Amino acid sequence: MRISSNDHFKAKIVGLVCLTIALFFVSFLVGRFSISPATVFHIILAKFYAIPQNWDTTLNTVVLQVRLPRIVLGIISGGALSVAGASYQTLFKNPMASPDILGVSAGAAFGAALAMINNASWWQIQGTAFVFGIVAVAAAYIIAFVFSSNTITVLILAGIVVSSLFQSLLTIIKTLADTNNALPTITYWLMGSLGKAKNEDVLIMLPALAISLLMIFIFRSQINVLAAGEDEARTMGVNVTLVKLVVVASSTLMTVSTVSICGIIGWVGMVVPHMARMLTGASFSKLAVTSFFIGGAFLLTIDNVIRGIEGVELPLGVLTALVGTPVFVLLLSRVKKGWS
Repeated sequence: MRISSNDHFKAKIVGLVCLTIALFFVSFLVGRFSISPATVFHIILAKFYAIPQNWDTTLNTVVLQVRLPRIVLGIISGGALSVAGASYQTLFKNPMASPDILGVSAGAAFGAALAMINNASWWQIQGTAFVFGIVAVAAAYIIAFVFSSNTITVLILAGIVVSSLFQSLLTIIKTLADTNNALPTITYWLMGSLGKAKNEDVLIMLPALAISLLMIFIFRSQINVLAAGEDEARTMGVNVTLVKLVVVASSTLMTVSTVSICGIIGWVGMVVPHMARMLTGASFSKLAVTSFFIGGAFLLTIDNVIRGIEGVELPLGVLTALVGTPVFVLLLSRVKKGWS
């Protein structure tokens, strides 16, 4: 009996889900505190059932308050950036498109730095980064609208302009920052990290991710049609303006939620969709699902490497760039025909 392409796709997704689940549990064993698999299992089980506690109570904090939110945040952040990247690459028909193409990362970075030089709390830093990330994308949309053009090219150019503006403002902030306290904090935040992950961060990000993924799922067919070209989409009855707005809004919400909590994590949103495309082809609905699981597994693996190095915690964004750059070079030759 011949196996259909849908069966092949389902088998790949099942494999990716199993890989993600395996990484989820293995990740609890990585870190400065050595914890046995049995202890991790019992600590998690104790949250749901009353069982005798024969382990150090400190390990409860390590597993549930330190490692659990970091692991979950790594999965959903990697997944969010990857889906956002896949959405932008499909919308803009550009293999180099990334989640920060409309200036969201630059805006969020400026907002975070602005809060840091004013000695804001961690919640205020996250909130300010979120607001300015949204402002940056809104500014790009306004610029494109002012020039009375609804084309993708003008929107991308507007994003470049806005990104350059906020990068300049960020440079001013860094120049004015206290070199003993604020500047090192800003620099470290810009390189990305999951080190400050809390359960509250996960609870904040999950609704934003759920709403964004739901909107992309609802419009998945229209996005597939739009990938063939705006004129073709209009002839098939697709509301091109609405679909583009949904893609940009959903991708922006996922990206700014991630950046405001984790800092700037580069290359994930650009590289992972290419890896997913090799498994699924150009179908956006399949591409988005595959990108989410590959992105989550990829970022969690990188973070596990960071946590496994004793004595120092390398910035997450630096390591994703070190890994992502050669991977992208290898993938580029293989996807070239698909984008020509």
